[in-house]
Formats: sequence, C-alpha cells, structure tokens
Amino acid sequence: MNSAIAPVPVDGDYVVSLAQELIRIPAENPPGDCSAMAERILAELKTIGVDNITTHEYEAGMPNFIIQTGDGGPGGHFVIGGHMDTVPVHPEEVDAWEVPPFSGEMKDGEIWGRGAADMKGALASTLGALKALKDEKISLNGTLTWVLLSDGEKGDFYGAQSLVNNGVFRELGGDMVLYTESTGNNIIRSFKGRVFFEVKVRGRSVHVSVPEKGVNAIEKMAKIIDAFRAERIAPPPHPFLGPGTLAFSTITGGSAVNVVGGRCSATFDVRMLPGQTSAGVKEKLEGILDELAADDPEFDASVEIMPSGAREVTEIAEDEPVVQLMEQVVPAVRGTPNEYLPGIESPGALRLFIENGIPGVFFGPGEFISEAHLPNERVPAQNLIDAAGMFATAARAHCNGG
Repeated sequence: MNSAIAPVPVDGDYVVSLAQELIRIPAENPPGDCSAMAERILAELKTIGVDNITTHEYEAGMPNFIIQTGDGGPGGHFVIGGHMDTVPVHPEEVDAWEVPPFSGEMKDGEIWGRGAADMKGALASTLGALKALKDEKISLNGTLTWVLLSDGEKGDFYGAQSLVNNGVFRELGGDMVLYTESTGNNIIRSFKGRVFFEVKVRGRSVHVSVPEKGVNAIEKMAKIIDAFRAERIAPPPHPFLGPGTLAFSTITGGSAVNVVGGRCSATFDVRMLPGQTSAGVKEKLEGILDELAADDPEFDASVEIMPSGAREVTEIAEDEPVVQLMEQVVPAVRGTPNEYLPGIESPGALRLFIENGIPGVFFGPGEFISEAHLPNERVPAQNLIDAAGMFATAARAHCNGG
C-alpha cells in the first residue's frame, strides 16, 4: 500500500438525506422486523448499480444479505459489516426526546433520531461509499462485500450467528472487515471478554437456637465475596481497556428467618483483559476457594461458568493489515489521525467475523457509542460524509492490491 492515499470523493448531500430517510423507517428490535428497511436499501442498491445480492433469511422479516461488487480478480477482498435493526424507543422515554425519535431531523449540524448513530447513519455511509465508487468509475480488481444483517441488537442469533451456523461466513472468506459501530471514525481493535459465574456454598441447616450444630452457608459466602477480588485474578490494566473487573450481581440463601442457612448461591460478572480466558479465570477462582477450604474444614463451595456465560476476549494486533490500512485512510479523508478507542462491553458480530478467519475492527460514524440507545440519539452529518469517504477509499486501496 502506498504511504499516501488519495481520498475518494463522495456526495455528502446524498449521504445525509439518505440517513434521514432511513431513520424514518422504524426497525426496532424487538420485534425485529427489518423488511421495510431492507426493501428501501435494496431499491437504493439497484439505483446505484449493485446487483450481486444473496439473501439469507432464517426468521420471517429478518433478512440478511451478502452484497458484492468488484471484478472478483486477484485484488484484495474487503468486507464491510452492519445491521439494520435498532433498539426500541421505550414509551417512557418519548418525552425525553427533543425531536420525534423517527424524524431524522437536522439540528445544529447533527442528524437526530433512533438509529442515527447505531447504525442507520453507517448504512447510509456504506451506500454513499458504493455510490462514490460507481460515480468515480473506480474499478475494483478484487471484491468488496457488504454483509448486511437484521439481528444486531438482540444477540445476533438471526443475523451473524445464523450465517455462521450455516457456513456462510466460512465460505465468504474476506481479508478484513470494518464492522460499522459508532466509533467517531476511529479504530477499536480490543474488547474485554466477559464471564458469568455462579458460586454455590453447601452448609448444614439447624434451628437458630443451636447455631453451633449447623454450618452457615451464608457466612461462608461472605468470606468468598470478600476473597474474590479482581486484582487477584486480572493482569495489569490494559492501555485501551483499563482494569479487569469482578462484580457480584445476585445472591440467594437460607430457607427461613429462624433457620441457619444451609445453602447459598451467588452470581457474579468478570470482565477479562487480553491474556485472560474464561477457563483460566475459573481456575484462579477455584484456587481461591481451595485456600479458604484449607483454613476451614467446614468450607464446601464450588464455582461454575453459567450456561452460555462465557464470551472470550477479542483483540487483533496493531500490525494487522486492516489496522494499518485505516491508520492511513483516516487522515487522508479527514485530515486528522486515527485515535485508538477502548472497546465497549462486547464486540458483537465482529467477534464472529474474527472467529471465522476475517480479522476486523469496529469503525464507523457516530460519537463513540455515547449517543447510541439513548434518547436524543444523533450523529454529526460530517461524520457520515467522512465515513463514506473512508469506506470507499479503503475499499479502493485494498481491492486493488494495496
């Protein structure tokens, strides 16, 4: 790739007006019906001249699309990922909106409405990038793929996960992916993992008038809560992600106010840093329980990962080609360098791309998740225009062998 990249010019008015139009089409999840959004996007793709589209629909009203352009030659395979659905507008939050949540209103240089930041704005930017490549008559020696998903806000089950389950991601290939969550058009390449644990303590119930004849499981749990500390299991703080955490969430125990509690269970959440795994964290926690048992012959406790409770750390290296590419594209388009941002709670569908051999990052318009899911969600219009230019510029560079 050349050290200097010329930006692809885009039609900013087109991107902004299209974003406003998409915001006016509700696609709240639940219920998750994205059919109206899909219909509008497919119509726009036809107008632009992109017609290589494959549909994968595993739930009615929630279609997923593999949209491709380019010559399919020996150049690179560049992938853009995004989802059409949004979180709902809660009825109790409507009064907190300064504008109607599906208005797409422009206010002080920002476009307002549900999905403006997450991620209808990014969908408009992607369409703007495709249009720019066509308008500028830029041929792509390789392949540009847009993976457009329906279910991105409720666990990806009918979206990216269904494509994985049916082998679509493995067949897709792809050298790299930009998953277009809100990052202010900066790179997020590191994400904490998370594990949900349950710890159970077994004691012996007796009447409270003779507590010495029982074993109080609740008192034993108190020792565990005191002993389970993040600093005992986590590596030093990460430069982007900060410290690892451990937080207790729920607790239940005992059977009656006049009975010594013979059982107690608690759940807690661990956020992991690069270098940690769910199995490794569990092993360290079991070691702490062994220490407590060594000092207390009546101590009987176990810790287990809750069903579907583990999501491993997601991180790609700074020298990955997608990172190196976007580090050059960002200043070429907006004139200021990339700023690495910390990952949010979860990499969402990006994790599934990476696990299936397509390394990628979060990268998209919108002020770093701060406005997503909240009343008065909005996105700077210039963010959308810049994103369209960045998507097109990156695709041209990589698909033509950069």
